Amino acid sequence: MEQSAPVAAEERISSVDMLRGFALLGILLMNIQNFGLPGAAYGDPSAWAGATGWNLYYWCANQIFFEGKMRFLFSMLFGAGAVLLTERAERRGAGIGTADIYLRRNLWLILFGMIHGYFIWDGDILYSYGVAGMGLFVFRVLPVKKLLVAAGVVFLLINLSAGGFVFSQFDQRDSGLAALKVEEKKRTKEQKKAIEEYQETLDGQDIVKRKVKIEEQIADMRKGYLDNLKNRAKNTFQIETVGMLKFLLWDVLFPMLLGMALYKAGVLSAEKSAGFYAKMSACGYLLGLPLLTYVTKIVVDSHWDLWTQPWLMASYEYGRLVVGLGHLGLMLLIFKLGWLKPITFLLSRVGQMALTNYLLTSILMTLFFNGYGLGKFGALERHQLLFVVFSMWSINLILSPLWLRYFRFGPVEWAWRSLTYWKKQPMRLRNEIVGEVSPTLPSEA
Repeated sequence: MEQSAPVAAEERISSVDMLRGFALLGILLMNIQNFGLPGAAYGDPSAWAGATGWNLYYWCANQIFFEGKMRFLFSMLFGAGAVLLTERAERRGAGIGTADIYLRRNLWLILFGMIHGYFIWDGDILYSYGVAGMGLFVFRVLPVKKLLVAAGVVFLLINLSAGGFVFSQFDQRDSGLAALKVEEKKRTKEQKKAIEEYQETLDGQDIVKRKVKIEEQIADMRKGYLDNLKNRAKNTFQIETVGMLKFLLWDVLFPMLLGMALYKAGVLSAEKSAGFYAKMSACGYLLGLPLLTYVTKIVVDSHWDLWTQPWLMASYEYGRLVVGLGHLGLMLLIFKLGWLKPITFLLSRVGQMALTNYLLTSILMTLFFNGYGLGKFGALERHQLLFVVFSMWSINLILSPLWLRYFRFGPVEWAWRSLTYWKKQPMRLRNEIVGEVSPTLPSEA
């Protein structure tokens, strides 16, 4: 077997593929709101698309069960993939060539992310994965305990940053209110500035002003491709520069490190007992769901008051960690016990073609919602977006197994591997009998 080559069929880990497919489909439950609704509606459903009935239920369910958790799982699996790739190459004797392969893989992913972000959709995650993945190489040799410590340090830093933001929001409110109580003639320069910042924040919540901005965004999104390209390029540049340093890099690095540790510990490959996964799931849900339900209730009861929403951010990292691990334990328990085999099989096929399915979703969603397609941006209520989600899931779940009956890789995975190894990879399955299910394919994506 060649020292430098993609993973062979028999080397795949089906549980990892299944988890990747589950996470990929789940991510659309959040992303669909960015695809189809104005930005203000994501955190405040009263801004657009309905805040009662099924619209409210969907928003609350997302906050409690899915917000951040699916990306958390997907990022963990990327970290595990880094270990899978490098361990396999080193085991085959690739030596220093392992670093060459690994770096090329991430550099191409960065390019794919830039193409995706600038030309298709500005909510791209591939760029941040490629950038964060570059640094993961030095962590690949660490034992489980040291990887957990590294993940814990990043987790602590993220929470300190989030806590600082929350307290700054409350400090801005308190300083502004205190300054307003001072007679205008006696206000200091600092007090005048505090009032300006406080008023600027309130203006963002002004119903009339917000509605004007929302209508402007809807009109822009319903324009042609070139007009969308201008706005998308501006947003993508901001995300991949300032947003990357402030948030995205750390947001994906923490679960990646944790994923490396859990893979090395045998958790992600379903090597633990069914009891272990049952306890993981139960602990994750018990530690996370009550808190997230309580915080969500506070925000809803305040009718999405500006000064209660920082609590969503304060609980975000903790919530996605424990509930994300709850989801992980539940899915691996189902896999371990052999339950729902037809579903886990389909999910594994979606996971094998994760990159293709991710980009296909962006293409079809932007064609459905943007003006150069059907122009449905802002036209649906929040709960109606679920019909679009279910339709996209159906496409992923049907096309993936059909494609993999005849081909070794998804089309984008094939291009990525060919570029990574500087060699055109064989695409068609030649040894399998038509009509039989082909073996599981590479887990390194």
